[in-house]
Amino acid sequence: MGDYSSLKKKAFSILKGNIKEGYSRDLGKEYFYISPDRVHFHQWFWDSCFHSIVMANLHPEYAKREIESLLSIQQGDGFIPHIIFWKWRLRDRFQLWWKKEINEKVSRRFTTEIQPPVIGLSLLLIYEKTGDLDFVKRNIQRVERFYDYLAEKRDPDGDGLVSIITPMESGMDMSPQYDIPFGNPEHNPDVTKESITETLRKYKEWEWELGRIFDAGIFDVEDVAYNSIYCLGLLSLSKLYSRFNKEKADRVGERADRIKNKIIEKFWDEDEKIYFSLFHRDGKEYKMRVKTISSLFPLILDIPDEHHTHLIDHLTDEGKFWSPYPVCSVAMDESSFGPLTNTRYIWRGTTWINTNWFLARGLLKHGYNDIYKEIREKTLKLVSEFGFCEFYDPFNGKTGKAMRDFGWSTLAIELIGE
Repeated sequence: MGDYSSLKKKAFSILKGNIKEGYSRDLGKEYFYISPDRVHFHQWFWDSCFHSIVMANLHPEYAKREIESLLSIQQGDGFIPHIIFWKWRLRDRFQLWWKKEINEKVSRRFTTEIQPPVIGLSLLLIYEKTGDLDFVKRNIQRVERFYDYLAEKRDPDGDGLVSIITPMESGMDMSPQYDIPFGNPEHNPDVTKESITETLRKYKEWEWELGRIFDAGIFDVEDVAYNSIYCLGLLSLSKLYSRFNKEKADRVGERADRIKNKIIEKFWDEDEKIYFSLFHRDGKEYKMRVKTISSLFPLILDIPDEHHTHLIDHLTDEGKFWSPYPVCSVAMDESSFGPLTNTRYIWRGTTWINTNWFLARGLLKHGYNDIYKEIREKTLKLVSEFGFCEFYDPFNGKTGKAMRDFGWSTLAIELIGE
């Protein structure tokens, strides 16, 4: 393994440089968070969850403050938004992109969408790195309420799996699997972008009323990665509860097991030996048969041996996901594979550090130590050579139009020394 001792210092410098803190008069709260980069000024949900995981090692108090700022905006039903606008800058008044994603009747200060629920895992890893059980006890019920919100408000068919209503809720905005429910079999990213814009316009007209949105069925998707992270989050809460409430730990753990079994039952495709997300329309379910990084995410769970063996075959296939700089976000044998590094059509083939980190954990979980070491080394080499960037070209590592000094890519340092 190479010498990456300087990467931790660089990672801390980037995260510290992106800190935003102050007092929001509109929200009546103090805030502390790390923005994704210098351009994306506001607080993003799963970005904050990732930042807290890294900061738990580098500066634990920052990690705790970031999570508590995120939780401070939680609504009465458990909802936590995907973007919080703590402070307006002058330039924000001239940017219209976010206006489609808010419901002014609730608040102009945050969006009406969600993001992958990494927060349960964040809470667990902060505890494992700090041993601060008081911090856990102070926040675990609020975190659990968010998972309850997902179960109560985002499961219209009652199968235990969460439905997302826009591609942005997956965190993988332009992934080509989402071309399918938008009726874009040619995988033209311009068409999907236009469809997303029109969907947001309709949702805003409907005041983001979930009943109407699910009835319309424009984009009702049970995503493999989202639900795998959801299940992992509940398992994380179960582990934390086991420190002080065995009965609660058992109940949450049983809930996670039910979700895991549904993931296996509904997403596994026996023909292609991989997992595919589903979309719903007119009371029917359809598989989105595009092999993306999402298809590999059940590796982070206790899935059948046969299943993870097949997923490893897909992962390590040099004609699919095992590019020179793995792991590409779309299989290379898919017609929709870009990778479009020099555009902002993200998640159409580029390599991302956060997904590499998740898959690396899955590899260790199932005992694929040699493959884990390869991903670890290639990921660390990538950030060492090209910096902590938003995404990378899977063939040459170049970063094109990716954001620089990107916070969640500091997850790479979590692989050092493992």
